[in-house]
Amino acid sequence: MLRTRLLLYLRLLLGGSLFGLLLPWLQRPLAFTPGPLSWLLDLASHWQWLFLAGLLLAVSGASWLDRRWLLALLAAPLPWLSAAPGLPSGKEGAPLAIASANVHLDNHDVSALRAWLARERPELVVLQEVSPEYAQALLGLADYPHQVVSPQHSPFGIALLSRLPIRQSAVLVDDQGVARIEAELDLAGCAIGVTAVHPMLPLTPRYRLQRDSQLHALLRRGQARNLPALLAGDLNSSPWSAAFAGFATLGWRRASGLQPTWGGPLGIPIDQVLASPQWRLDSQTRGPDLGSDHRPVLVRLRLQARGCPAGTGSAG
Repeated sequence: MLRTRLLLYLRLLLGGSLFGLLLPWLQRPLAFTPGPLSWLLDLASHWQWLFLAGLLLAVSGASWLDRRWLLALLAAPLPWLSAAPGLPSGKEGAPLAIASANVHLDNHDVSALRAWLARERPELVVLQEVSPEYAQALLGLADYPHQVVSPQHSPFGIALLSRLPIRQSAVLVDDQGVARIEAELDLAGCAIGVTAVHPMLPLTPRYRLQRDSQLHALLRRGQARNLPALLAGDLNSSPWSAAFAGFATLGWRRASGLQPTWGGPLGIPIDQVLASPQWRLDSQTRGPDLGSDHRPVLVRLRLQARGCPAGTGSAG
C-alpha cells in the first residue's frame, strides 16, 4: 500500500515536471495572446530549474523500484535546449564588459557594489531600483565619471554608469511612468547604443503583454539605429518566457547566462544582457550578493570590427 501510494506521488511529480520542462515550447504559439491562460503559462515557464529538480527527485525516488524511470532523464537537458538562443563566442575585437544589477530599493549601501566593480572593472554598469539615497552614494564612484541617473522612491529608479565617454543620452518615460535610459557611447572610436530598462512586473495579463511589446519595440528601435547595441536590466522575464520569442529573428541574442539571479538556487534568471549581431561573447558570470534579493550579472563582449558602421570610427 505504501509503495503504491509513493509511486502515485512520484508519477504526479514526474508528470508535472515534464509538463513544466516543455512549457517554453508549448506556450510559444500563445506569445502576444491576451488572456489569463497565456499569462499563467508564461509565469510557470520561468521555473525551469525547479521543474528539473522535480524530475531528478522523481527519478531518484522511483528508479530503485523500476529502472525504466531512468528514461525520463532524457528530458534533463530541456532547460538548455528551450532557452532563447545565446550569443556566439569570440575572442577577437574591441573588448567591453557590462554589468547589470538590481540593487533593491531599500538598499542604500554601495560598498558591496563598489568592491565588486573595483575587482571586475566593467566599462558599463546598469542599475535598477535606484533610490535617491543610493543615487547620491553613486557620486562617490570616481571610476565611473560618466553617469546618467534617474532615481525614484519606487522600484523603477534606474542608472547607467560608464567609464566610456557618453556621446548622448536620454531618460525616457513610458505610459506606465517607468523610466528607461537610452545612450550612445564611444568604444574604441565606434558608436554603440545602450538601453537600460526595468519593465513593469507581469502582475496581470495586461502588464505581461505590455512588457513583451515594450521589449520587442526597444529591440526594433535598437536595430533601426544601425549601431552595435546592447539592452540590459532586470527584464522581469526569463530566457524561457514568451517575451523572448522572436528576439532571434530581430538579430538579438542572449549574452547573459541561465544561472538564477532571483528566487534562490532554484530561481529564475531575470537579470539579462541582450546583444545585437555585431557582438561576440567572451565570458559571462553571475556576481556576488550586493545587499539585494537579486544577484548581478557580468558579461564580457567583443565588438567585431565589421560591426562598426562606416563613419563612426573603428572597433579596433
